Amino acid sequence: MTAQRLAIQVLAAVALCMPALAAAQDDDDRGQYILELVPQIRDLIAADSDLDAATSGLSASARQLVASNSDIAARASDKGTVLSVASDVLFAFDRATLSAKAQSTLQDIAAIVADIPAGSVKVIGHTDSVGGVDYNKTLSAARAEAVVAFLVAHGVDASRLAPAGHGETEPVAENEINGKDNPPGRARNRRVEFVLPK
Repeated sequence: MTAQRLAIQVLAAVALCMPALAAAQDDDDRGQYILELVPQIRDLIAADSDLDAATSGLSASARQLVASNSDIAARASDKGTVLSVASDVLFAFDRATLSAKAQSTLQDIAAIVADIPAGSVKVIGHTDSVGGVDYNKTLSAARAEAVVAFLVAHGVDASRLAPAGHGETEPVAENEINGKDNPPGRARNRRVEFVLPK
């Protein structure tokens, strides 16, 4: 993490605190409020460090694309860097046709993949648990194929892309909690992942 990014994070945290600090009745209130914010500031810095670790194998321009596009999440895995884009960004519900808003995000992904000199990139579609297992596997595969078609149309060599549909088999969040529907969890599970080579 650069000193400049750390300074920006600290300034952002301070700016968010100003209204509450101004409303505090005395110095003890202000001090207590600041002490309560310290863990949150540490979490903010740690999240940025996690992004740095996940994207450390990418070029500076690719890291910048990931950092500047809020629709792309990155994490490190034993297979390489995994970029994840929510399916809700790319597709309408229950569809495998790319949405208009998918264009800029996938252009960033195409630029990142093109920046990697060699190796195969896995493009993996995932769904939530709504619908049958076979249906979700087919839908996720069709979504991965649609993404691959876009990337190829935007200059990525088709021989470097390996599409697959995993359906609902690899959730990153709970689809249900205590037997009740969990819409935020299901939304996290609907995604397309790009596993970049090490």
